Amino acid sequence: MPDMHTLQMRIMLQSYEQQLLAARRLARFRVKRRLAAGEKPQDPDPAVNRRVFVEKVARELYETLIFTGSANPVVEDIRAELSEAMGLEVGFTYPPGARLRIVAIEPEGQRPLSAEEERRARHALWRITRQKVDQSMLERPRREAVC
Repeated sequence: MPDMHTLQMRIMLQSYEQQLLAARRLARFRVKRRLAAGEKPQDPDPAVNRRVFVEKVARELYETLIFTGSANPVVEDIRAELSEAMGLEVGFTYPPGARLRIVAIEPEGQRPLSAEEERRARHALWRITRQKVDQSMLERPRREAVC
């Protein structure tokens, strides 16, 4: 009688084989579907999916971590880069009953940015956040050679 470890290993390998077969079947189905639709049989450019994920993660950083004062090193880098891009030290504040404001931190204290400065700061913040997320993503999409 086989021991329990061998039995578990065999079950795991059978499950893995079924998953591989299902993945191959799905890949063939995707190719057939693309061909039927008159498209190229290759998968679409992975850079598109990457951009979508970068946007999602950047939006999450932008909306939560940056404004809440997180001590995350990426967030700290983004704040420092924003201050450098604006040419002054910036901070974030939530005045009572109002939406988030970006303020300049000066020796005399905080001062609200003008409407134009705040617009520029928000655009710079979004650009910097997207760049940081893109740089920190683990894999770059591979471009397949088209023959």
